[in-house]
Formats: sequence, structure tokens, C-alpha cells
Amino acid sequence: MEAAGWYSTRSTSGVCAQTLADITGHSVQICRKYLRGEAIPEPVKLAMIAEKLKVSPGWLLFGDSHNDASIGEDNVMMNKKILLYILSKAHLLYNAPQLSEEAPDFLMELINDVSLIDTDEAQLKRIIDLAFSSLKHFTG
Repeated sequence: MEAAGWYSTRSTSGVCAQTLADITGHSVQICRKYLRGEAIPEPVKLAMIAEKLKVSPGWLLFGDSHNDASIGEDNVMMNKKILLYILSKAHLLYNAPQLSEEAPDFLMELINDVSLIDTDEAQLKRIIDLAFSSLKHFTG
């Protein structure tokens, strides 16, 4: 919202209610209710606000966890740098004949598990290193 110019240091929500009112055509009072979560814009207005902010209507209503409807049980969202880091370590799995059949399952479980951890990149890399170093136990 800051990038769209809707930021206000005077507002508890951080969004300028007057700017929201100007864009939606609604009163400042109802826009304040939108920002406090006391009212929800009608679908047409919600879609218009989302378009102006370049976010989905779902994100406006529910936040990040609902931003992409395609993310489900069978999908994983992950930082590209972290995924590349995992894949760059994957050669360890395929160079150990006793693990080569289990390699895809191990990688998928690791990718899924790491995607669920909320921490910085350095910590994720340490976790990934630990997972791969544990393989030494099985490969000898």
C-alpha cells in the first residue's frame, strides 16, 4: 500500500482514509470502517481497490495466505534462492547409489518442510545443510 501512495503516518492502519475515499467514491467514514475491518466494500468496489493496488481482492480481504488461489495442498511456494540452494545440494543424493531411489521423495519433503518455515535465508540454509548432512549417516 505504501508503494501505491496510500501510506499515512497519522492513521493507525497506515493507510490514508481520504485517499481511499477519493479512489472508491465512498465517504471517509466508511473508508475508515474498511480500514479497521468494521465493513467490507461491495464486490465491485473491492475489485476496483484491488486493481488500483495491484493485489488480488482475496489479499485485501484475507491477507497473504489467501493471495493466490492456486496455492493448495499439492502446491508449494518458495523463495527461488532457497529452492536453487536445495537443488544445488541435490547431487549428493544422486551420487549415493543407496539413496538414488529415495532422492525425489527426500527432496519433495525437504522443499515442502522448508517452505513452511518462517525465518531468514541464512537460517533456512543452515536447516537445509543440516538435512543434507544427516544423509551422511545413511550413505556411510
